[in-house]
Amino acid sequence: MRNPYPPLAAAPYPHLLAPLDLGFTRLRNRVVMGSMHTGLEDRLWDFGKLAAYYRERARGGVGLIVTGGFAPCREGWLLPFGSSLTSALE
Repeated sequence: MRNPYPPLAAAPYPHLLAPLDLGFTRLRNRVVMGSMHTGLEDRLWDFGKLAAYYRERARGGVGLIVTGGFAPCREGWLLPFGSSLTSALE
């Protein structure tokens, strides 16, 4: 039986699954999951579900995951007292 999938070199995006060196880190491939707001970011009791959500995407082999719904600083809060990643504790 003939393989229905073309060889990687003949694929429309032959470099998509190739590693990418960014200088400060190396990605296993060029597949990026963009920021997703799941509605779980501001509910502390749902952080386990949120962790499972990102864990499943990481298991899928994506090269880079951009998390959504977390402010990098207080000025970036989505809501007053919203979720943030500004300290080692968080």
